[in-house]
Amino acid sequence: MQRNLIKILGVNIDNVTLDEAGLYTEQLIEGSNKSCKIVVAPNTEFIMMANKDREFFEVLKNADFSTPDSVGVMIGGKLQKKKFKERIPGQSYFRKILELR
Repeated sequence: MQRNLIKILGVNIDNVTLDEAGLYTEQLIEGSNKSCKIVVAPNTEFIMMANKDREFFEVLKNADFSTPDSVGVMIGGKLQKKKFKERIPGQSYFRKILELR
């Protein structure tokens, strides 16, 4: 699956639905070759903290998958005239992942 990204203050966030997030995660797992993948669910506070902490910023920016976790992130996309398909709180995303296997 080709990643559709929206950048919020330098942090790449995937523009996906919850179902697409599940499919993409399945692909990440199957194609991982047992290598470590980074999946994040940034919210507004994470993004603001990342702009003060370079190491945290790099983790968020370079994650293999990043879900739009908060209303603030959704608004950030809207302000750029790039609407996120769906808000995906981390808890909902991880429940979806548990359903995969």
